[in-house]
Amino acid sequence: MSKFSIISRPLGTVQCYVLQRDDGAELEILSGYGAGLNAWRVPTSGTQLLDLLFGYRVGDDIYKLGPDTNAGCRLAPFPGRTAYAKFTWNGNTYALVNNVSWAPHALHGFLQNKEWKFESFESDSKSCTAIFSCDWPGAFAGFPFPFKVTNKITFTGEAYSVESSVHNTGNTTMPYSEGWHPYYSLGEKVDNLKMTLPQSKLALLDKADLPTGNFQDDTRFVGGRTIGDEFINDCFCLGEEFSAEAAQSLAHVFLEGSNGTLDIWQQAGTEQYNAIQIYTPPTRASIAIEPMTSEPDALNHHRGLIEIPPENSRIFAFGAKFQKK
Repeated sequence: MSKFSIISRPLGTVQCYVLQRDDGAELEILSGYGAGLNAWRVPTSGTQLLDLLFGYRVGDDIYKLGPDTNAGCRLAPFPGRTAYAKFTWNGNTYALVNNVSWAPHALHGFLQNKEWKFESFESDSKSCTAIFSCDWPGAFAGFPFPFKVTNKITFTGEAYSVESSVHNTGNTTMPYSEGWHPYYSLGEKVDNLKMTLPQSKLALLDKADLPTGNFQDDTRFVGGRTIGDEFINDCFCLGEEFSAEAAQSLAHVFLEGSNGTLDIWQQAGTEQYNAIQIYTPPTRASIAIEPMTSEPDALNHHRGLIEIPPENSRIFAFGAKFQKK
């Protein structure tokens, strides 16, 4: 019977918790920096471990690379770009912070570098579950809507899943969208990997890299195709076949390489993860496959924007499973 445990293993000065199975499989959670999914190691042969997530390996890397990579972090209360760091809601205009050097936009919300609180851990012979939380007090004129978010992370060794919840702790309805930013790796260049995407439409962008509201069919990877040297920085929006009433409410992305296959899934449907942002970084050592509730800039265009009344909650889910060759 397997045994699971949780240990504190800081990365430099940043608090990090590790979910471990007794054969060496482990999942690192950077609770001190955005609750990022920082590493996922599985045994392959003998004592060798394959790391399936790109993350930060040296303490100082977090502060140097984090603002640009946001590796593994939860993106709330908006994922991707918010146009020109402002949005209008119920007749009021709110000014956000332009937190990137390469564009005049706000990026990925406010929680990706915050410290999260460890809440609990439990396990049995098949899996373990850890819960982390973070409070946004709303003490910022740019987003004066307080809320609490919780990450319930379940780990089996060969798979993980995240139940991602948000609770409106304020007294007014709040606008909300979210996503996650894991970078997956199979121990080789992404050029060599075969990727399969679900049926979806590509969100078209303007010159400022903002969604235009127009979409086009994109079948590049629907039947499965080697990524090669293609640069990808696109948002794929799921169609009606993934509605809440459809049997196919889980959307899957498959990555296949010489070491095995990753099945990366997300819950789709009404007020769920109905978009997939995919990005190939310059190193080509990993690929970001990001579940999102809509294409970027939802606070402005309101497509897929979630409205949460006071004292109401929403729950989302995604995860991944590894099958070795």
